Amino acid sequence: MKTIKILGLLAFATSMTVAANNAIVFPGPSNTAVENAPVVFPVDKTPVPLVGGYQIENGILTSSTYNCGINISDLDIEAKLKWDGATPQLLIVGTYKGIMCRSGVTGPISVDLSKFIQRTPTYILDRLVVANHAPLNL
Repeated sequence: MKTIKILGLLAFATSMTVAANNAIVFPGPSNTAVENAPVVFPVDKTPVPLVGGYQIENGILTSSTYNCGINISDLDIEAKLKWDGATPQLLIVGTYKGIMCRSGVTGPISVDLSKFIQRTPTYILDRLVVANHAPLNL
């Protein structure tokens, strides 16, 4: 019985080394391979601080945020749904580095929430609160 187990293990190990040396071929036309395609990793998005409150009118959220040397249009801002227990929260995130300038200089920011509102069920929108806030430690 031990001889059978050893032979099985040996056959398994041999098949693994043979399979590891063979190229993986996917079905389909062979000329669809892309050479030197760039690998794009997702960028972490962090909450964007909303300073001085906010206003939502006609699906557009307007507020202010810290902008010392930051071009607001480069932040790739989007709205996310976040849950805090049973409370749904609207979280405005972007490629904001979280760097708050010491001078406290702010600039206007606006986010179109129309797609977010269309994708979110009404029962969630009825209880939705905005989660973003600005820290007060200037």
